[in-house]
Amino acid sequence: MTVSTSGIKMQLKLVGSLVNTLSDSSPVTVSVPNANYSTSIATGIGSVQADRAWQKKNGTLSEHGEQIILDLATMVGVDIGAGSGKDPLGQTVSYENIVGIIVVNENATGATGWLEVLPSDSEGWTPIGSHTQANGGYLGPGGILMKWSPDEGSMDIDSASSHRLTLRAYGGAVTYSVYLVARSTDEQSSSSSSASSSSSSQSVSSVSSASSSSSSSSSISASSSSQSASVSSQSSSGSSSSSSQSASSSSSSSSSSSSSSHSSSSLSSQSSQS
Repeated sequence: MTVSTSGIKMQLKLVGSLVNTLSDSSPVTVSVPNANYSTSIATGIGSVQADRAWQKKNGTLSEHGEQIILDLATMVGVDIGAGSGKDPLGQTVSYENIVGIIVVNENATGATGWLEVLPSDSEGWTPIGSHTQANGGYLGPGGILMKWSPDEGSMDIDSASSHRLTLRAYGGAVTYSVYLVARSTDEQSSSSSSASSSSSSQSVSSVSSASSSSSSSSSISASSSSQSASVSSQSSSGSSSSSSQSASSSSSSSSSSSSSSHSSSSLSSQSSQS
């Protein structure tokens, strides 16, 4: 089974106009603020990618001081409907990076109840800092805290030292929502190394094979040359033997001729004596 993401897109838009009404009642207008950011996220574990998502909508902290601790690595103890520590598909949560996080105080404007967002006392998650009543950073009714950082390795989760985020009500009950885009692992670089190593291994194997073929070819060539030399040697040997036989034949013929001549001389001599 493969879990992936599809169609994740971050859009942030803040627009308006700044108006200055002059003494003659004519307005001068400028488009400020004018912020518009948008990022599309592909599935994966690299930069500008994510393979996990999670959300808890309209959770409640019923009174001042009540809090919930979110273990961002595993969400242990948090049930959004599919079981403790599960995502909306019922998959076990196991995150190593946060790409984007949004925390919202859903209270209506004017209601009591502020939301504090801070690293937990033990193994607190620090990438988004501390937002409390004491430092003035709490979220009032309608308040939104968002951090988006799609670069690989940003907003890291360390399951041994930095993974717990506390949400706490201050001044009264709070309804809150949390949205996450995450990565299940941040070990893409080691995968790349493995792929590179495998590629090198194939390359060495290929060179070795080519070298083997070359050696084999040289061996065949040497063998051919040896056979040629052998044939040539045999040819020379045959030729030499032939010449020898020819010479022997010639010698025999000469000897025979000499013998005939000697016989003739002898007969001639005998005839003369008679």
